[in-house]
Amino acid sequence: MDRRKFIKKSALTVVASSIMGKTVACGQEKSGQPAKDILNYRETMPYRPMGRTGIQVSALGFGMLRLPMTNGHVDFDQSTEMVHRAIDGGVNYIDTGRVYLGGESEQAVGKALAGGWRDRVYVTSKAPWWVMERPEDFERLFDESRRAIGTDVIDFYHIHMIMHRGWNEKVLPYRLIEKMEKLKADGKIRFMGFSFHDSLQLFKKVIEYTPVWDFCLIQHNYLDYEYEAGVLGPKYAAANGMGVAVMKPVRTGFLANLPPVMRETLASTGIHKPDAEWALDYLWDIPEVSIAVSGMGSMKDVEANLSYAAKAKPNMLTPAEREALGMAIKAYRSAAGHIDCTGCYQCIPCPENVAVGYIFAYVYNNYILHKNKERAMLDYTVSMSPIQRGDPASSCTGCGECLSKCPQHLDIPRLLARVEETMGK
Repeated sequence: MDRRKFIKKSALTVVASSIMGKTVACGQEKSGQPAKDILNYRETMPYRPMGRTGIQVSALGFGMLRLPMTNGHVDFDQSTEMVHRAIDGGVNYIDTGRVYLGGESEQAVGKALAGGWRDRVYVTSKAPWWVMERPEDFERLFDESRRAIGTDVIDFYHIHMIMHRGWNEKVLPYRLIEKMEKLKADGKIRFMGFSFHDSLQLFKKVIEYTPVWDFCLIQHNYLDYEYEAGVLGPKYAAANGMGVAVMKPVRTGFLANLPPVMRETLASTGIHKPDAEWALDYLWDIPEVSIAVSGMGSMKDVEANLSYAAKAKPNMLTPAEREALGMAIKAYRSAAGHIDCTGCYQCIPCPENVAVGYIFAYVYNNYILHKNKERAMLDYTVSMSPIQRGDPASSCTGCGECLSKCPQHLDIPRLLARVEETMGK
């Protein structure tokens, strides 16, 4: 069965199931589709509905941003082996982006999926608004992605990294949503959505702007229950019929290598799991989460994540496990020097474009726990460009416009001064 017929049959199956009732699929949880209608089905992998798309995606997705590198470039041979192992393990969702790894991520996907592997997975990619200088750049970037991946059709296509600045300065003026609708109407993409890095308020605004979204990709984990779209984001998107993919389940590695105080707190409960498994289980526990997209940098990561995914199901956490995570969160927030910022983004936009919430919640607090300045500076400088997230703490002029906006009543200018002194920027 070719991919187009597969998608159509899957959609019809979901419609039929809504009339005839649920059937048991994959031997682990209720599903609207029998196993034979799930792409790349394996008994050891649970599958979950992806919103109104009508398809089932593997609980674990392969995020192609943290691939093994050699001399500053992607190790394509090693990456291909890893992708093939993940697919053989039941993964059917490969996530990449035009700008990931300087374009080499999409190339890695293309090399890994050559020779028939493409037909076993759904492929995603993303249109980065911040590199667009004119509306026509959207189509050019899309065609570059298709050529790099080696595919005629991209299954899930995103507007990449929607934030207040990109939404107001590029997405709406350049009519990117309408351009995506045309790609879908022309059969060049199957589903349209967006990835997101801003406040819950803007998240709701983007969803409510149009009914055509099929899915979204957000950042969420057990520490950041209010950060960006937060814990309410998946529920709001699902209530609007959208599939929900979650990126950075281990918080860019932080939750896969917990600081001692958090690991000891979890162990003190008598419940023992690897750090990364705690983080992934938290997401799979949420019924509205369709898929956890995890970056994997080695075959060891792939094998571990496949083993964790085999046990994934909604509402999987026990009361004792929920309490343990709560204790770990408390240990994190009680660390000396911790800034009690939830990353709600209510303080932006800043007149000086300072990326307040990201700096406090994602960079500085991580540094306070691990004291790994080299890693913190990567998050601070490489992952935080002015056009995307904003400027560093040193750009703050102390105007105080943010003070009345902060629900935590933080003295933001004073705390930014502390960050500047500590991080040197």
